[in-house]
Amino acid sequence: MRPGWFDYNAPDQLRLAMTQGDRKWAGDPSDGVVSRRQIAQVLVASLTSAAATGKTFELAAEQGPAQTDLEPLFAALLPDGPLGLDAILDADNMPQDNEPSTVREQLLDVRDRWRK
Repeated sequence: MRPGWFDYNAPDQLRLAMTQGDRKWAGDPSDGVVSRRQIAQVLVASLTSAAATGKTFELAAEQGPAQTDLEPLFAALLPDGPLGLDAILDADNMPQDNEPSTVREQLLDVRDRWRK
């Protein structure tokens, strides 16, 4: 989980939004806001959710009421790939072919163990 700016929520920003792709890089609360309570809620819910396993996502709060069931949010996310250096839908910031040979070998080892 990649949470937005902590505790910058307006009182009516209770609806959780999970997105993927790490595309918001303003470096200020316009990237998204979320309360510490909401972060804790999502972390605890993800521990027992099979739908959350292996998924990276950005977490922010939007205007609207809080959801009581987070499973549909987790289920709508795409899983990360077994070998990617970045999370699913992230921009490639270091193509794998440009990595040193030792790093590429380690990645292949991780991929092979992940496939077992």
